[in-house]
Order: sequence, then C-alpha cells, then structure tokens
Amino acid sequence: MHAPFTFSPPGRLIDFMREAGEPGLINLAAGVPSTESLPAQQLSEAMARGYTADGAAMFAYHTPDGDPRLRELLAERLRKRGADVKGEQVLMVTGCQQGLQLMLDVLAQPGDIVACEVPVYYALLELIAARGCRILPVPVRGPESFDLDEVDTLLARWKPKCLFVCTTLSNPSGATIPEANRPKLVEICRRHGVRVVEDDIYAKLVEGGAPPPLRAFDDGSTVSFVSSFSKSVSPGLRVGVCVPGTIYERVAERKVQQDMHSSVVSEVTLRCFLEADAIEPHLASLRERNRTRRALAVAAIERTFPAGTKTWAQRGGYMVWAELPGLFDLVKARDLARKERVVFGAGTVFFPSPQDRSYLRLNTAKASEDELVRGLEILGGVLARVR
Repeated sequence: MHAPFTFSPPGRLIDFMREAGEPGLINLAAGVPSTESLPAQQLSEAMARGYTADGAAMFAYHTPDGDPRLRELLAERLRKRGADVKGEQVLMVTGCQQGLQLMLDVLAQPGDIVACEVPVYYALLELIAARGCRILPVPVRGPESFDLDEVDTLLARWKPKCLFVCTTLSNPSGATIPEANRPKLVEICRRHGVRVVEDDIYAKLVEGGAPPPLRAFDDGSTVSFVSSFSKSVSPGLRVGVCVPGTIYERVAERKVQQDMHSSVVSEVTLRCFLEADAIEPHLASLRERNRTRRALAVAAIERTFPAGTKTWAQRGGYMVWAELPGLFDLVKARDLARKERVVFGAGTVFFPSPQDRSYLRLNTAKASEDELVRGLEILGGVLARVR
C-alpha cells in the first residue's frame, strides 16, 4: 500500500528550462517543441489583426479573468468535446504551470495530502514540495494509466485534498486514460470527496481525436480543468486556460494577487488565430510531424538501446517514454552523454521516490531528424557502459 510522505523533488524546473536554450546540444531532454513546428507566420498575422481590431486596448490593463471573446471560443471548443462549459466559467492563466499552481494553492495547505499520478511532470513535484504538502503517489500502470481499483483504494484510505492527473498523453509516460474509464474515475473522486485537477495540455496532439475531458462527466463540483496552447501552438505566448468549477472565485482571486491579469497581447493574438480557423490545419501538420519523429525514435531505440528496452505505446505527442531492462546509473549516463553534447530526461526526476528500474523521457521534437537519430545512437552506446 502506498502511503503519503514528504519529499524533496529530484529535479529543478529552472535547470531544465535553462538547458533547453543552450546552443550546441542535441536536446532530447526538455519537453519543448521545436521553433520549426510553430505557426509563426500565422501568429504574426493574427497579432496584426488583433491590433487593427483592438488598437491601444491591446496594450492596456485588462479584466483579470481574460479576454471575453477568447474565453467563449475556448468554452466552445470544450463543448465540442462534450463538456458543458460557458465562457464565463473559463479563467485565462499564464501557461498551464500557473493553472496548476493556483489549484494547488487554493486546494491544499502545508501538511495536507496531495495525490498525483507517478511518474509525473517534475515541475508539479516541485510545486507540491514547495507548498509543504505530503504526496500520495498513484501509480500509472501502463499506457492506459491507472488501475481504477487501486485509485479507489488509495483515495478511500488517505482522503487527499486533490488528485492531479494528466489524462491524455501524460507527461512523461504518454499514458492516456481510456474514454470508458473517465466517468468511472470522476465517480471515484466524487464518492471520496476528492477534487481531481485534470491537466489536458497534450490532448490537442492526439492522433485520431482526443477523448472527452473529465470535465465532460462533471458539473464542476469535482473536476477542475487546466490546459494551455504551449505544446500545440506556441509556448512563447504563455496562454493557459483554467476551468476551476465551483472554486472559480477563489482561484480567480488568487490569480489576480499574483499578476493582475495575463498578457493581453498574447490573448488577443490567440483569439484572432482561432477566429481565422488557423488552428486545425496547423494541428494536422503538427500531429504528422510528431508521428514521423516518434517512429524514427522508436526505431533507433530498438536498434541501439540495451536488449529488453521497452517503449510505451502512445496515440500522439512528441515524447517517448523508454523503460530500461533493470537499473542503470543514469547520473553517470547523463555525464557521459553530455560530454558528447547529448542531453536526455532521466526518469528519476519524474518519481518522488526511488524505483526498481530505470526510465528515460526522450523529446523527439526539438532536434533535427538527423540529430535525433544520432543522439539516440550516442545514448544507446552510453547506456551500454553504465549498466
């Protein structure tokens, strides 16, 4: 039985973000898209249209809740996925990261128990530790995420304040909760009085269409929804979206204390980008790019990594989760690979406690295709030396 515990996060977000911008590296580490995959021209045109329409108001103070028209457009997109959401229920935030932090600050106090999937986005571990909360790990058991009976048992036993889960193409594992399991998960959380915070940031990258969000099976009393356009359109815009549900006013109050409001320029740009129907052609191209690169990466891993390495199947996205056959010295591997100008995401930063085997998260989007294959070949050789 897993039990809550206090911990120190094994990685720092600031280190990964600084490394992401370091020139001369074959970067398989930070979960960031390549600049070549961004719709830069369309966004530039959208920004110009926004200024033509809004004028000086585009550079002035704004409502803390966000651009009203953008909020309605985002609510409409959620309604198409089955969630009964109105524009007035949408709160704009500065990237998904702020949305997660706001939820944590509102829902949990120091010493409280917070549940989250593991492996999990390392920055969420950092937020939970900084908040002074105890963590309850809820294991991701494979490409279809949780064992719902295990979730039920853990929530019944420990009654955490909330459960954080990236429901679609989870970072780092790529796991996606099957559509049939989503209403069941919501009902489990509702029955135990646990608010579930759904991180939906990667759903737009799913090939074949994203499943309904958890919010589609709730009225906002159990599910809070967080997402952004950082992985699908532009990380530089820093446009995030939050549907807090029945805790909306508490979250909005905390938001305005932090930054008054998010970037008006960015929100207007995204609004004009969506109004021009530019997003779907862009996403179709992006999904195909990601699919091609994942296939290149998996082939290189199968060819050059230690025998017995497994890659978890996934339905989209640009990161590959590799499970190595046993324990490897990933600290030494990282040092050796960096000497050859290759960096990767060691699985240790995605777990709050040690594991009995080693994992890697490998970003296939940032490097060129040739560099991607070459970097994985170098990494395969390094892993053979650190077992």
